[in-house]
Amino acid sequence: MTEVAPVPNQAQDKPARKGPRGHVIIHATWCKGCHICVEFCPTKALEMHPSGNHPIVVDQERCTACHFCDTHCPDLAIVVRKLN
Repeated sequence: MTEVAPVPNQAQDKPARKGPRGHVIIHATWCKGCHICVEFCPTKALEMHPSGNHPIVVDQERCTACHFCDTHCPDLAIVVRKLN
């Protein structure tokens, strides 16, 4: 009987990614303050500005580039760029 070497699991062999996976740009003057981006950000990288008029990025490191915020923004006020 021939022994077969185990196939390495690439997901386990890769080190966990550190740092942000996306860069968020917010055009505050375009935003009407609907809160959609803040309410549904899965990592809570966004919060509303203390004035309540527009979102701000509170922790860029948390951004996973899921694109929920820029996809659902009715004002097209958010742009997410995926980092390499």
